[in-house]
Amino acid sequence: MRKKIAIPKKVKNQIDKYPMVAVEWYDIVSNSSWSSFDELKKSKLAICITKGHLLSQTKGVTRLFGDYSFSDNGIDIEAIGNTTIIPNSVIKDIKKLS
Repeated sequence: MRKKIAIPKKVKNQIDKYPMVAVEWYDIVSNSSWSSFDELKKSKLAICITKGHLLSQTKGVTRLFGDYSFSDNGIDIEAIGNTTIIPNSVIKDIKKLS
């Protein structure tokens, strides 16, 4: 992975702690149809973009979440959803969006 995004320590409310990012990463491409050696040699990996709130970049993986719900106090996050875990080894770039 080429870049690490800092997660703020001082925040106005808890969601501000998790920056919105766009992660550009390489994905596996497979094909079960017949092809020639030349076609396979010209094949490339897919480049994908995943956007979400950055939870962490530790232990070889980047963790994102897209959705969250607040607890009764309206400040603390109670639950997260739409989560994605991407191995750092396949990340091409990561950019902070907001």
